[in-house]
Amino acid sequence: MMDYPEKRKQTSSVLSLTPQAVSIHKEILMLLKSLEEGSFSSCLDEEFVSTLKEVHRLFDIFQKEVLNNTEFKCCCRETCATCCFHWVEDVNSFEAEIIAGYIHTAMPGEVKRIIETCRSDCLELERLNDLVQKRLLESGDDREQIDEIDLLLSVYYQMKRPCPLLDRSNRCSIYAVRPFTCRIYINLSNPSCCDPECINDSGMNTYLLDFEEDANQILDRLHFKYMKFEGDTGLRSLIPRYLEKM
Repeated sequence: MMDYPEKRKQTSSVLSLTPQAVSIHKEILMLLKSLEEGSFSSCLDEEFVSTLKEVHRLFDIFQKEVLNNTEFKCCCRETCATCCFHWVEDVNSFEAEIIAGYIHTAMPGEVKRIIETCRSDCLELERLNDLVQKRLLESGDDREQIDEIDLLLSVYYQMKRPCPLLDRSNRCSIYAVRPFTCRIYINLSNPSCCDPECINDSGMNTYLLDFEEDANQILDRLHFKYMKFEGDTGLRSLIPRYLEKM
């Protein structure tokens, strides 16, 4: 599997943190440390999952607190789903396994469809990668000046292939356990700016409202601790692999 890392913006690099936001982040950090230091046999252990759920809850509050003290307002709304055309990368191993467990338990009738759609999307990404590489070779451009990964993901986004985890109402079927890489992506301007046709528009005001670095370091260590498929952090590539093991 190809590994396409997302670029991440640390919250405090652009948005200042209020004392309340700092306090909330400290609570999150304590919970993440308890996950790292806990003796869990699996990331599917009830205590691990419930603690991560509390991290999700606090992270929602943290994001709102950060934005409430700025001029920016998040315009993301339920059923919009325009950003769900992205190739979702930078998914932690424990997140993918928990998502697969959620799918297996909550919607067993969808497992086959999700696996098949994910595999189809992976094949499409591979096809686009071959095409991008061919075009770059033919163009004669200085490839050192081109971010080939960004180019590939931009092309994939413009194919408008919806996430296999969207339901018929255009809602995220795994919203309660969606990965952090989905949670941090927000629009601070207008929903139309998220359209794939606008991805190269310099005026597109989307943002990754992420954890601070200390929390991300723990998440990285947890990822490697529970990793079962080395080098794979794609949502569409990981989910079938975990589902087939359940």
